[in-house]
Amino acid sequence: MTYPHSINAKNLHAGYGMQEIVKSISCSFTPGTFTGIIGPNGSGKTTLLKAFSRVIPSAGILELDGKAVSDYSPAELGMALGFVPQDEGRPFSYTVMQVVLMARYTRTSRFAALAPDDYSRCHRAVAETGVAHLADRSIQTLSGGEWQRVLIARALAQDTNVLLLDEPTSHLDLSHQSDILSLMRSLAGSGSTIIGVFHDLNLAALYCDRLIMIQHGQIVADGTPEQVLTPEKILQVYGADVITSCHPATGRPFLMPIKTTNGNGSSLKPLNVQVISGGGSGADLLHFLAGKGFSLSAGILATTDTDYLTAQALDISCIPVLPFSRIPADALEKLRGMLSHADCIILSAHPVGMGNLPVILALREVDPAQIIIHLPEGRDFSSYDFAQGAATAALNELCEAGALCTSCYEGILGLLKPEIPRTPPS
Repeated sequence: MTYPHSINAKNLHAGYGMQEIVKSISCSFTPGTFTGIIGPNGSGKTTLLKAFSRVIPSAGILELDGKAVSDYSPAELGMALGFVPQDEGRPFSYTVMQVVLMARYTRTSRFAALAPDDYSRCHRAVAETGVAHLADRSIQTLSGGEWQRVLIARALAQDTNVLLLDEPTSHLDLSHQSDILSLMRSLAGSGSTIIGVFHDLNLAALYCDRLIMIQHGQIVADGTPEQVLTPEKILQVYGADVITSCHPATGRPFLMPIKTTNGNGSSLKPLNVQVISGGGSGADLLHFLAGKGFSLSAGILATTDTDYLTAQALDISCIPVLPFSRIPADALEKLRGMLSHADCIILSAHPVGMGNLPVILALREVDPAQIIIHLPEGRDFSSYDFAQGAATAALNELCEAGALCTSCYEGILGLLKPEIPRTPPS
């Protein structure tokens, strides 16, 4: 049987304000597939997903089930397509079940009460995502990972044939990553169209049937994980040297980073760059900077974090700590020592809770003119804040004091060049 395209995009353009991020992208997605969208930070992955879901406007052809997305009413779109953002604000003290039940109101007439089937579907969604025990909890009391699973449960409760997920496992531990992605594969096997943005290439290779690699807002590779995740393509797009092997249990491709070296032949003493990251936000950046020959250190990292594994593979010094626990005082003291010896500090925006907030606060003790903040397009500080506003306040304070922000690796590189002044533009 031949299936129609669930999503069909031709010559699609999208961005924010006057800045175009997605440039002339053409791709289509059929039912029964699980597609991963990959690429470096700032490449346009999230922007593309937002364009598909009409969160942001776009130009070009964009169709859902053969009908222009622009022709759908909000209620119709809610019944056809589910979208799970990286994060979402929690301004009110709704319970978990109240949030999930909201997904069913697109299927009821105005002012009508929900039917027993609506409640049944929502109870099934919270069970599938492992948050049933939190049903009566206020969403403001949830951890980042718990909230992420609630957002996925809400999307599942919509009962749509198309599901878009923006980094669905960014806040999840290993067990919940496996549970959620296995559920997505099962949904695809039942005929749904699943499209997810992935930061972790090995996770994408393990669960997705197809990968689309994006760079500078354009598709540079599209195919099976074996076809897309080649050492040549990873070096071209991510600036990282990797070895590919076959996963012994799944037969899927598996990437292992190897030490990168500076190939520019420069005899200048390399800049000592301190990278502050977490939750996988710094893995690509560490590869990129190592390839440019900078002397790197990676700060405080949980031992289960992809950033920690990357630092180990690249022989970059860091301060390992136990995951899901408060940072010890001695680790913070070691970090302050690293910061004092750094020529430049790059903060890669990442989820900040009360446990790792002290790392951000420690940046107040250094010259803000030494700090570069990498903040991907379309995000703001509050979308990473799980510390009740404290992280947003601290980061805004750094920017007001003179820290510089950039949305791409090229911007970081430009600010790191000695000939470019390290003072805020007037």
